[in-house]
Amino acid sequence: MARKIKCEFNTPGTVVVTKQSVDPTFQPRFEQVILGKTVVRNTDLDQSLAEDLLQCSKELNQFKTVVGNTMCTLDFYEGQARLDGAFCSYTEEDKQDYLNKAQEAGVCNIEMESSVFAAMCKLSGLRAAVVCVTLLDRLKGDQLRSSHEVLHSYQQRPQILVGYYIKKQLNAKAKDS
Repeated sequence: MARKIKCEFNTPGTVVVTKQSVDPTFQPRFEQVILGKTVVRNTDLDQSLAEDLLQCSKELNQFKTVVGNTMCTLDFYEGQARLDGAFCSYTEEDKQDYLNKAQEAGVCNIEMESSVFAAMCKLSGLRAAVVCVTLLDRLKGDQLRSSHEVLHSYQQRPQILVGYYIKKQLNAKAKDS
């Protein structure tokens, strides 16, 4: 089991292996409406796979990797506590309070896809992991300030990690054959 890590939004380039996809209230659930009724599904991901990926990152020793929660929202602006959208019904102070609560709940990054992926994989009985990378310090702003080259290198990190894991698994299977 992963040790509890105080996640930080302020470390751009950190790879996050998701422990749970949480909703904007920090609960590990995905709500889906089926035939007019709300069905709530669990969004826990495979912890042993997360630990395996964390170990692979240590072996690679190329970038910081943490295991933590990913908050999945329904939109890119207000749902993610951004101030730069067309609409904003809260203050900078409200945003900071919310993001600090998210950190306390173990949230390391925010995106919009992980909850349905986690819920459907769990429902199907599939081992699954979500691997993301942080791009900016959300406590300091909402706009990307890094160069294209830096962002490109950050975006390669999850692929490097997952590729290493796959090669390691294939090599282990080949040795067992």
